[in-house]
Order: sequence, then C-alpha cells, then structure tokens
Amino acid sequence: MSIRNLDRLFQPRSVAVIGASDNPQRIGTRVLANLAETSYISQGGIVWPLNPKHQSLRGMPCYARVSALPAAPDLAILCTPPGTIPGLIAELGARGTKAAIVMTADPDPGAVGGRGLRQAMLDAAKPHLLRILGPGSVGLQSPALGLNASFTHLAAGSGKLAFVSQSGALATAVLDWAGMRGIGFSRVVAMGDTADIDFGDLLDYLAADANTEAILLCIENLSGARKFMSAGRLAARGKPVIVLKVGRDAAPGADLVFDAAIRRAGMLRVYATEDLFDAVETLARRRPQRGERLAVLTNGGGLGLIAADALECSGAQLAPLAADTLRRLARAGAPQANPADLLADAPVERYTAAVEALLREPQADALLFLHAPTAMVPSSLIAEAVAPLMRAANKNVLSCWLGGSSVAAARQVFADAGLPTYDTPEKAVHGFLQIAQYRRNQDLLMEVPAGLPTTAAPGRAAARALVQAALAAGRVDLSDGDTRALLAAYGIALATPQQAALTGQTLAAARIQIAADPVFGPVVFFGQGGIAAEVAADRAAGLPPLNMTLARDLVGRTRVSRLMAQGQTAADADAVSRTLVQVADMAADLPELAELDLNPLIAIGGGVVALGARLQLAKVQKYSKGGRQLAIRPYPQELEQTVDWRGGKILLRPIRPEDGAQHQVFFSALDPDDIRLRFFSAMRELPPAQLARLTQIDYDRAMAFIATRPGPDGQPETLGVVRAVADPDNQSAEFAIIVRSDLKGQGLGYVLFQKLVDYFRGHGTGEIIGDALSENLGVQKLVRHFGGVVLPHPEAGMVRLQLPLR
Repeated sequence: MSIRNLDRLFQPRSVAVIGASDNPQRIGTRVLANLAETSYISQGGIVWPLNPKHQSLRGMPCYARVSALPAAPDLAILCTPPGTIPGLIAELGARGTKAAIVMTADPDPGAVGGRGLRQAMLDAAKPHLLRILGPGSVGLQSPALGLNASFTHLAAGSGKLAFVSQSGALATAVLDWAGMRGIGFSRVVAMGDTADIDFGDLLDYLAADANTEAILLCIENLSGARKFMSAGRLAARGKPVIVLKVGRDAAPGADLVFDAAIRRAGMLRVYATEDLFDAVETLARRRPQRGERLAVLTNGGGLGLIAADALECSGAQLAPLAADTLRRLARAGAPQANPADLLADAPVERYTAAVEALLREPQADALLFLHAPTAMVPSSLIAEAVAPLMRAANKNVLSCWLGGSSVAAARQVFADAGLPTYDTPEKAVHGFLQIAQYRRNQDLLMEVPAGLPTTAAPGRAAARALVQAALAAGRVDLSDGDTRALLAAYGIALATPQQAALTGQTLAAARIQIAADPVFGPVVFFGQGGIAAEVAADRAAGLPPLNMTLARDLVGRTRVSRLMAQGQTAADADAVSRTLVQVADMAADLPELAELDLNPLIAIGGGVVALGARLQLAKVQKYSKGGRQLAIRPYPQELEQTVDWRGGKILLRPIRPEDGAQHQVFFSALDPDDIRLRFFSAMRELPPAQLARLTQIDYDRAMAFIATRPGPDGQPETLGVVRAVADPDNQSAEFAIIVRSDLKGQGLGYVLFQKLVDYFRGHGTGEIIGDALSENLGVQKLVRHFGGVVLPHPEAGMVRLQLPLR
C-alpha cells in the first residue's frame, strides 16, 4: 500500500487515545493533553479517551473499550502494552478505523505468540486496510489543523515545511531548534519502526499535499528501494526534497550508494541538522542556474578572501569578468576584480552601480553580496538601494550581512525581498553550492536510460546461458575463457596476456566494480584503480541502468577524472563512460552476477581494455529479501511489439527520453483543435519542461506507448501516443491519447489503447480513468468500445471516462 487512508492519519475528524491516563508518567497522559491543549477540538475535531479505570479524563467522557465508542474513530493512538496491540488493531479495523499510531515499542520480535508485535499487528490490520504508523512512533502533528497527535512536549508552529524523521528524539530536538527560529511546519512525523507506513508512502502523500512546499527527511535506514526512488523522484519534480542521513552504515560503500540514490532521485542531501533549514532557505528562493561561476561583491577584502577560499575547496570557481563589466566597474569607481572590494567608505551609489555591473556579467551564474557594518554608511540604506535590483535579477543572489543588531534591519529588507541571507561567508558559499548540486541532481532526475542499449539480444541470451550453466554445475567462479566470453557479450574486452604485458597508457589507473547493496540492489562503482585501489578513498557509485550522461557524471565525481583529463583524449573519456554503461547493462541483465571487478583499465586503440577481471556468481535466491532488484526500472524493452496496420508494419513501444526531438515534430503536425481537445488549451509547441515530463517517465509508475514507423527520410516518426499514470496504490491509472491529425479515423487509436489496456490489466491496476471535453466524441466512443462508461463531471463542459480492468 501507499497513500491509501493516509488522509485519516493527517486529517482525522475524530481521534481515540487508547491508554489515556492521568498518570504523569504515562505516554497516554501526554498524548491526551496535547490533543486537548491545541485548537484541534475548537476546530471541530473529536477526542475520545479510552481507559476502563476512568469515567472521564480532562473533562471528556472516558470509554472502557473500543466497542463502547460512539463511532469508529478516524485515527486511533495506541499507548497500551505490546501484548494488547494486535487485538486492538483487529477490533479497531472491524469497527471501521482506517489509521492508527502505535506508540508502543516492540520489545522483542518474538514476544507476541512467537511472531513479534510487528507482524502480528500487520496481520490484524490487513483485512481492514488499516494503516499503521509505528510501532515505537512518537506521533505526528498537523499544525494548521491544530492536531498534535504526539507525546512530545513541543508543539510545532504552522508553516509550509513537512518534516519526517525515523527518530523521535531527533524530531523533538528539531522542533525545539525550529521553534527558537520561528520556523513552522505543515506536517511533522516521527515514524519509529516503519512496519507499514514508510518513507515512500509519506513522500507520495506529501508530494500532493497543497499545504507542503518543501519536504525534509531524516533517514536512519531504508527498505523498499524501488518504491522509495519512484516516490522520491515524483515528489522532487514538484518541490524540494532535502535529506539528512542519520548514522553511517558500516558496509563498504554504503554511504556512496545512498548519496548516489539521493542524487538520482533529484533530491538534495545535507550533512547537518542546521543545513536542512539553510537548504530550504536557499532552494525555496532560487532562480534557474546553469553554471557554477560566482561573482563576489564585498566591502571588506578579508570577506572576499574567505569566500574565494571556500569556493576553491569545493571545486567551484570565481567568475571571470568580461571587458564590458570591467569598464562598468571602473566608471563606478569600483575595483576591476572578482571579488570586488568596495572598501568601508563606499557610498550607496557605488554599491548600486557595482551590483548592476555584476548582475549583467554573462560569465557569472550568481552573485554573492558580503557586507560588514561600518560607521560611514548604515547597512539598511545599502540594503534598501540594492535589494530591488537583486530581486529583479534573472540570476541567483545570495548575501551575508555579517554582524548582529547593526545589520538586523538590512537582513530584514533582504528577507522581505525574498533574497536568501546567511550568517557567515562560508554559509553563503555553501548555499551557492547547494543550488549548483540541486540543479545537477534535477538534471539527473530527468535522465531515464534505455535498457540494455549496447548489447544485442543474441549476446545477452548467450551470456545468460553461460551463467545458468555455470550455476547448474555448482560453479560461482568462472574460468578465464568463460569470463572473457561473458564480458565480450557486453562489449567489454579483457586483455590478452600479450596486451597485459604492455605498459600501455593507463586511464589514471581506473577501476570499475559491480556490487550488491542490501537496500538499493546492484550498484556500479568507479574510481582509482591499479596498485593504489586498495588505499585510495576515491570512488563514486551509480545506480544502473546508466546512459552516457549518467556515466559521465559518475566519472566526474572522482579525482581520477581530473587525472584522466590531464593525460587522456576526449575519445578515451567517452570510452570509459561507454564501458560503465556496458557494465551497468550486465548488472541489469544478470541478477546472478554478485560481484565484478575490472582493475585496472588501459586505453588501447581508442578503446578500453581491462587488464584484470574478477567475477563471481550467486544464486538469485540468496538475495530474495532484497538487494537484487534494480532500484530504478529500466526501459522495458520486452514491451516492444510489431503489429500490422493499414497494410504495413508499425512498432508499438514504450516512449524513451531519446524520443524528445521526434515528439516535438509529432506535436507540430497536430491540428490546433486536436491539441485543444488533448491538452484543454491552445499551445503552439511543447515547452522543454513539459516535453521532458512526457518523454522521461518513471516506468514503475507510468507508461506511455508510441506508434512509430520509418518516415520518408528513413528516420522513425511518431504516429500516435497513449499514456497513463497509476496512483501510488495502483487502484486507477489516468490516461490520455492522441493520434497524428492526418491519421485520425484509421483505427490507430484503438490499436494504441488496446496496448495500454493490456499493460495495466497485467499490472494489476483496478481501472483506467480520464477526463475529456464533452465535445470530444472520439475518445468517448473509444472508451465505450472497450466496455467503459462516460460519466458526468463536476466541471461544466467535461465528462469523466472510466474503464474497469478487474
């Protein structure tokens, strides 16, 4: 399950506290007090305490058992001993309750009937679709509703941030920290054990929550990697998702893998609690930024040097200044340098002229404004003069007003203008770097690699047969000949003894590995190899499948990439990236491949050759509880289908990111009226962001099939497309369909829709639904042909289309 019934958790109309008490030492006492002391009841919420030892608590009637309640509570909070929990869950579910917070911790996995509290309560909840937060949860808060369903002594202020933590202690500490700084929340969740509701569920819910503008996650451990990645990628497309990993995993490379997953999902990882909120300040007010070159304006040379040092340590750089910018700075009486130091006595007019010059600098991707208070010019006057210029700029502006009360007014001016400001130059530079990293991660989010693009089907079939034969013979270590054959099937060359004897031109001693992560499954590592491989801490991780863009990013995150850039050609660098793609293909195609180590790699004849290779197999059953399924579903090549249509052959296949250009051509061939019927508006072309959303889909949640055939120039042309996106619970999938205008009325829409229906029916989806304009009779006829119905729509001029699949 995913978001089903989570509305009862976050927005309950009634709450039952089972184990309510007046004993100060009991959790139920604090929970009941929190519910009674906020505005939840005054806003119409109902609270029912349950405890057979009391007639009333806090002036409210107290009930002896669940069956005595006036009605089924939307939400039940359980604060009773472990042995009572499964029975209470079963009783609540039978009564009609759909959500529960189990604050009781699981003392022993085998304590209840030999099955453990966790499994026993899940078994009790399953028949009733009752959702459980916990066990061991501190609870949750929805401040706008006045709901404090927790036993923390701190109430969250209302705001637009959602905060989710596995640790109750950390959640309480963050609430205390945020309260001192006036930071409010839309939702606060202290999860405890993620027996039922997990991070994937909450990301799905918060992605669609209108009260939430940014999501903060504090993660100790994860399960269900594909669900987490799908939910995270969906959420990160719409709002910033910022992640703090609490506790480092001792497993080799585990932190690298976690970092790779967060990057690939388009989220931003931070490494300290205070960075969570600094990142929100930065990302919530960011503008589009493509590069990582910074212009710095300051009134103190030391501040500029601090910023420059922080940039140099990070790998970013100060922006070079164009001749026009230098002339403008000279006319303003400002230094012709970056950082530009205006000195302590600079008048307001010099500040405005310098700001205008640096904002117009084409080689600067952002501007950093650093200011220390002086006795000559009040900081507030400077802020009032430059803030309008910065607010109107088309690039990011970050600031540091160094000091206390003397710059408080200036900080407020910038805050009112929506300009992020920081306490120190280092924090301001860090904010700039967070924007740059977030942009890179968002770019990676849009990359959906094609599955197995480099390896022909016969080669893959031979590789699988070789692996199966080896395992059938009880061999997990392949012979040299079998290893060569297996690598060759994926275009990877293993050096002959003669090649190995050559000194060659090494790729800075590069090394490529495959390993199985217990959470995220197969992972590809790249880093320094050769004799330094065991001592060099220079590795980066990537989640397969990969394409060239993702492979280049993986290489670029290592020091060895800079060594390669000094001594290798662009062709050599591309050869390394192609090899990474091929290795990722192996990881995706061969679940029995437990380990692969290519070390070192050399460049021979414009290609890459591995001087050494170690390969180990394992039966897939060993990984049945996690670790072998890819965290990101690759392009489903098996869904490609050639069909007969109008006396010729057309290919029906899932859409790919590479289809962007031909999809734009397809769109331009549509009649304006067909565009209006499909998109409910007049559009001349698809904006880049919308084109990316249409062609770069998450195959685990959505599916889009295109019909294609060779065009007059021999290149594939798109004839029509049908798509649907399933809800997180897979109950329904919302569809849309369009056929090229000159091909309408020839049955292509029926062919495409049949492909979609077959896919989602096989996927276990409950129904296909859609909205259409009332005048769009063609799509209504299509749905009726497949057994669907056309229903009234609450919006005038619209109809609702519904096709049951089960």
